[in-house]
Amino acid sequence: MKVIELEGAHNVRDLGGTPVFGGRAVKYGLFYRGESLHAITEADQQTLFGQLGITTVIDLRIGWECEAKPDCIPAGVTRLFIPYYDLAEVGIEYNEPMEGTTACGHDFACNPLHFYQSLSSDLVVAQMRKGIHSIFERTCKGEPVYEHCSGGKDRAGVMAALILYILGASKESIFADYEYTNVARDANIQPIFERFLRITNGDEAFAWEITNAHRALPENLQAFYDAIEEKYGSLESFMHEQLGVSEELRAAWRAACTVACTNSNPIPQK
Repeated sequence: MKVIELEGAHNVRDLGGTPVFGGRAVKYGLFYRGESLHAITEADQQTLFGQLGITTVIDLRIGWECEAKPDCIPAGVTRLFIPYYDLAEVGIEYNEPMEGTTACGHDFACNPLHFYQSLSSDLVVAQMRKGIHSIFERTCKGEPVYEHCSGGKDRAGVMAALILYILGASKESIFADYEYTNVARDANIQPIFERFLRITNGDEAFAWEITNAHRALPENLQAFYDAIEEKYGSLESFMHEQLGVSEELRAAWRAACTVACTNSNPIPQK
């Protein structure tokens, strides 16, 4: 995998290089994940849409998040709005603050384990299906896609996990990519702490507790896995029946989006 250094966005990387079964690896230059693009500079735009050639941006955020901090993308780049939660677009919203916190406008701190479990909702899963097919329809034609949420950790992390699972990555590699988010997150942790400080009414100890609970922790992603298996039987049946990915389609996507490889290192490198 390759970390993409930008001035106005963190936690941006290429899923290429991730090993998958059969001695293959995800192709570089097709699947990008990260945080929102509201603060990117002209130089960042040149990197993403010029140098890397990203043609489609998939925004997983809620509508109010998009309105408050719209992505800065040039004309000619396709933007697809595919939120997991949005009352108007999806018919469901997530608004359950963690015990002991208060909301600041739309903003609140959730219980991470509960949030990841909630992603097994049928309405959310329908959005995942739409996102997965939108991504592979493009990457199979060689068109690079950037998928993101707000910080590039939770919603974008689950989408990346589904992409890698479909392509045949091991659980170890999927979790390694997910947890790598902590490198960028911990390097830019002060704004995150200050956000939680506001919704804990200035309680610094509690704010740090929440800040640490909202890292890319393996138990959070595991909570999503467990919820999917409990509700749908297994990840394989979930992929087939809920995401609409048959074995034939999976094989076609894998043929188009992976290459023969001998490198089995799952950890991203700069």
